[in-house]
Amino acid sequence: MNPDEAIPHRCGVLGLGLHTDALPHALQALWQRAQAQLPESAYASACAPQPICAVAVLDTKAGHPALEAWMSAVVPSAVLVRVPPGQLPGQPVVTQSPRMLARYGTGSVAEAAALAAAGPHSALSVTRLVADDGSATLALAVGQGGPLNCCLAHASQAKNQGATA
Repeated sequence: MNPDEAIPHRCGVLGLGLHTDALPHALQALWQRAQAQLPESAYASACAPQPICAVAVLDTKAGHPALEAWMSAVVPSAVLVRVPPGQLPGQPVVTQSPRMLARYGTGSVAEAAALAAAGPHSALSVTRLVADDGSATLALAVGQGGPLNCCLAHASQAKNQGATA
């Protein structure tokens, strides 16, 4: 494939909200619930070899032990996107939690983080899901990607710079 050729694809970005007591199994259960909500065609049209190109969290949660363990086991090639709280307000979220509105200026951290990381013209494919124990939330946004290898190139660039996105 010519590297200059752009092959349109849809890039999946998971947004996660994490409490300090969240565990990897709660994230895995949320991911399984999200996958069950996706039509087969949506799942297949996101980035290969997995549908998730990035995982977006509040920048203060990027080092969460459950996040690190879950990502390394389930989505090891996904890029971790650290979203500053100032990027959450104004994202077109569906969920309207009064508590999150008061704290972060958005109704859902997971939805807003996913949309912020997915970029312009992104949309929610899975609205906020809440872990059974309440320790985590998950949402999935899909954005229009560029070349088919954009996600892998982004991940490679981030590793070469010695940091995540």
